[in-house]
Amino acid sequence: MMLRDERVQVEAAEEIEKQRRKDIEQDQQALIQTRGDSVNALVNSRYISLAVIAFVIGIVLENSLLIGLSAFLLSIAIIAWLWSRNSLVGISYQRRFLHTHVFPNEKSLVEIIVENRKWLPVVWLKIEDTWPYDFAPIDQNDLAEIAGNQEAGLLTNAYSLRWYERVRRHYELQGNTRGIYDIGPVYINSGDPFSWFERMAVIERTKRDYLVVYPTLIPLEELGFPLKDPLGDKRVRRPLFEDVSRVIGIRDHQPQDSFRDIHWKATARTGKLQSKVYEPTRGINVILAVNVASFELYWRGVWPEMLEYTLSVAASLAQWTAEEKYSFGLICNGAYAHVDQSIRVLPSRRPSQLKRVLEALAGVKFFVTQEFGRYVLDESPRIPIGAVIVMITPYISDMIKSASIRLKTYGREVVWVVLGSKRPEEVYGITLHHIPIPIEEPDWKAVGDELMVNYGETESEEIAQRLEARLRFLQSLNSVEGSEGEIPYE
Repeated sequence: MMLRDERVQVEAAEEIEKQRRKDIEQDQQALIQTRGDSVNALVNSRYISLAVIAFVIGIVLENSLLIGLSAFLLSIAIIAWLWSRNSLVGISYQRRFLHTHVFPNEKSLVEIIVENRKWLPVVWLKIEDTWPYDFAPIDQNDLAEIAGNQEAGLLTNAYSLRWYERVRRHYELQGNTRGIYDIGPVYINSGDPFSWFERMAVIERTKRDYLVVYPTLIPLEELGFPLKDPLGDKRVRRPLFEDVSRVIGIRDHQPQDSFRDIHWKATARTGKLQSKVYEPTRGINVILAVNVASFELYWRGVWPEMLEYTLSVAASLAQWTAEEKYSFGLICNGAYAHVDQSIRVLPSRRPSQLKRVLEALAGVKFFVTQEFGRYVLDESPRIPIGAVIVMITPYISDMIKSASIRLKTYGREVVWVVLGSKRPEEVYGITLHHIPIPIEEPDWKAVGDELMVNYGETESEEIAQRLEARLRFLQSLNSVEGSEGEIPYE
């Protein structure tokens, strides 16, 4: 038994070492030369030209000292060129994170490992790693600015490596803003000891490193949810839920039975209405439906604070459902960066489900893929019968109200979690939680004045024109709503 355990440990260690070597080989294959020590660089080098001219002059003047010096300079230039050509061979660059997933203002550690896996020493090596400011080292001086990029900087390190030397450096990181951030690419610069020739390369990893900052979790009691019954599911008349995919028998039809529960073959055989009896289950499916639109007329723009508040409430409810051992999932009419499709996480009770949902919420951007009411109706065929749909939305429109009523008729329980300042009218059979955002909606004119101060006088006129056009557009919408009612959804 002990021999078998030792053999398993040895095989695991060999597998880890094999994977490490494979990663290093991939890094070497990913080195892309941009400019530097090509043959043309050697031919066009001023040192080579100077050596050739001195050699020719020495031959013409029959000066042996000048001929020797030119030959020595030529040999030094060739050695430097060859040194530079091999300076990046066997160089590996790795990042090892203590935590890649954190909550806002939490800290993590990263270990930067640089290794020279060859006999040739590297006299100087400069490595610049592209790093996002929102998950950056605590000391902001470690990052150099990138021209035209306000979201990321360069983590710059300089090294001098002997043969087969490995250097480790550590940085303390802090996640500041919700999001999913990719690290890289890495720019490497090295050359010969005299800096006559340089070799530059870019490492683009096949498997990139990602850092995730989750939405802020807020305790439900601080939000104002009733702790005994946050979703209203415990007030259901039947203590057990039924799995409609498993029929275990039939019984006489009762007035409270749904039309779809009728067993037609048994009814024809007995001459009386018969209903299906389903297998009971204590499980409950909770679907968190998140609306990322800040306003009912979502083309008005984005209110960032409202979006973050919406995602924080959704994350808090996801944590509660995971603690209650419910099967839960997520649908959201937002999208990830550079993607135009809505977000969907199928319901599950797996231990990793909470992490999947929080990762999905962390990656949500401002883009609205579809009007929320229609979106939930389109997703309803994928939602199990009897599931509790928790609509987390800043507002309740007529479309959302009608979609909720239709979902009720389709056998789903609906819960509204409204985050806007306006409390909607209650609808029979729908649980309502009004948890308004603790800040007021910003004044567009005040926001515009602040933007003018930040951008300066050169762009203030253009910003003023845009804001005036936006205000005129909103005023026209208000006049249309006052005269003709709400703008109908197509």
